[in-house]
Amino acid sequence: MELMYLRKSRADGEHESVEAVLQRHEQILQEFALNTYGHTIGETHIFREVVSGETIQARPAMCRLLELLQTRSIDAVLVVDPQRLSRGDLRDCGTVIRAFRYTGTCVATPQKIYDLADKFDRKFLEMELMRGNDYLEYVKEIMLRGRIASVREGNYIGSVPPFGYDKIRVGKSYTLTENAESDAVRLIFALYVQEQLGYTEICSRLDALGIKPRKKPYWVPSSIREILQNPVYIGKIRWNWRKTIKQYRDGEIVKSRPKSPEPAWILLDGRHPPLVSESLFRQAQERKGSTPRTARPLANPFAGLCRCTCGAAMIRKPFSDAQDRILCREQNRCHNRSAVFSVWETTIFSALHQVLPALEVQYQPPEMAGRHLQTQLLENVRRELREIEKQQEKLFDLLERGIYSEEIFQKRNAALSERRTAAQSALLQTVPEAPTIPPHLLTLEAAVTALEQDVLTPQQKNAFLQTILQEIRYASPPGSDVPFTLTIFLQF
Repeated sequence: MELMYLRKSRADGEHESVEAVLQRHEQILQEFALNTYGHTIGETHIFREVVSGETIQARPAMCRLLELLQTRSIDAVLVVDPQRLSRGDLRDCGTVIRAFRYTGTCVATPQKIYDLADKFDRKFLEMELMRGNDYLEYVKEIMLRGRIASVREGNYIGSVPPFGYDKIRVGKSYTLTENAESDAVRLIFALYVQEQLGYTEICSRLDALGIKPRKKPYWVPSSIREILQNPVYIGKIRWNWRKTIKQYRDGEIVKSRPKSPEPAWILLDGRHPPLVSESLFRQAQERKGSTPRTARPLANPFAGLCRCTCGAAMIRKPFSDAQDRILCREQNRCHNRSAVFSVWETTIFSALHQVLPALEVQYQPPEMAGRHLQTQLLENVRRELREIEKQQEKLFDLLERGIYSEEIFQKRNAALSERRTAAQSALLQTVPEAPTIPPHLLTLEAAVTALEQDVLTPQQKNAFLQTILQEIRYASPPGSDVPFTLTIFLQF
């Protein structure tokens, strides 16, 4: 059975559409299959994807194909050229080579069929794959230089336009144009600078006015903060402020895009129109961080551990004329009811007390079977030692009677000494130890006892809980007869 693999890399400099390139490659391979194997490749045996060839993990169709090779029912995989399989680093090239070599699968191209059982074919394929990796690195450098040159011309090269703008093409380049969201951007700046509203208050005002963000059903403070800090709204182009960083973790390459320090940015005048004035934008930046935050001690021992069923964090809210309550940060949207904090806290402690006996049973040392086996091992070792002592006495007796020479005595005595040393070592390793309580069980027992005492601060309680709890899920829907329900996930 033969398979066909078609891939259009985003890094390729072709001017045809994706569909046109894949269709052209498929036609070439179908003609090759008909001439070589006497039949075309069925649709169910064709794997297509549009993705850069930097890593195999980022290519789901390629991953499925490699899994299918392990069935050893595939005779060949048809590709336009070997570089379609991988343009990745040495590790990815090695993965492809091993998969085809040890499953007996050929790599079939219109120019050559590579049988990896042949060392020369295998070497040629390795050279082709590494040449593809060199080409990919070269193309990435060329494209990066082109992006920076386009940014310096004031073009917008981001894939997603900012809120308030649409991305349009002018000639061969792209820029931004104002859309219906632009009035909302101006309103955000006015509420923040002129009315001195905070991020959360601005979110509530926009939601009340029926103004929707692009991706979420409601506004969140982080979206407001990003808009207020983005210089694109005064006609600037900002580049390199979130540079992709690659790190090696747990055997894999992990990508992240942390915010770069401002001196690393490329900030230039853009070709698009501004939505707010530079003075208004400057006032927004001056206000940012001008309100001092009072360092308050931690009041909620469950901080960072409890979440509402809507996914938002649960917070402790104090009241001057009533008891503190625990409530969802997004309560006005998810509508889960709040609860009295002391009642909620007592419920969690009670649940942990119920969990402790269950853990004691779960981690109880094995009883009769394990102890009986250990006793048998001890008895066998002791019997071996008694037998060695008897042989030692007999050996001395034979020496005294002149039956054994001095040489024979030394040789057999050394052998008995080795047996005695081995048996004594086995005896020490087989001695039964007193049953021990797992460390995390001791932590849980100590924590549950300490949590209910007033001598610990909320910070100390939180430190205990971080070692025990993974997450607490809170639910209290309106109209329910139950005040609230908790789902507790332990760390072990």
